[in-house]
Amino acid sequence: MVNSHALLISGGVCVLAAALEGICAGHNVQSYFAALRTPPAAPPLWAWYIIGLGYYATFFFVLYRVLRLNASSPLKTATLVLVVFMLTANASWNFVFFRARKLFLAFVTGSVAPIFDAALWLSLFALDRAVAWAFVPYLLYRIYAVYWGYALWKLNGTRGLIDN
Repeated sequence: MVNSHALLISGGVCVLAAALEGICAGHNVQSYFAALRTPPAAPPLWAWYIIGLGYYATFFFVLYRVLRLNASSPLKTATLVLVVFMLTANASWNFVFFRARKLFLAFVTGSVAPIFDAALWLSLFALDRAVAWAFVPYLLYRIYAVYWGYALWKLNGTRGLIDN
């Protein structure tokens, strides 16, 4: 794929995913987040926005590199489908967490996500080792994200903020 097309498609997919994430989160993000008890050393809401930028930069890079691969293969197609699925699932998680306020369900879905993360890493490793290694910081973040989701559920499950 031509470099400019890969840039446009990668950017477009990430912008659409971010817009979907915002729609799924809704309007009361700040007030809901402020009402939650958070685990020690949890980032404030503004830091989560920076983490989100890192997330989209990572997935932009993944998409761009995979789209730039010359050969068309079932693995390349499956990898692209997996990336789009993961972006969509992430946006949907925001609905569960911010709109439905189901912290237990958010924890469970967040705990399943590393299975897809690992599958993507294996696919990337087979396709482009440089992008696979660039994906490792995201994988390390996911370990924290699962802990964070668990801690939020345990800290807030009896406060009436959620319906377990």
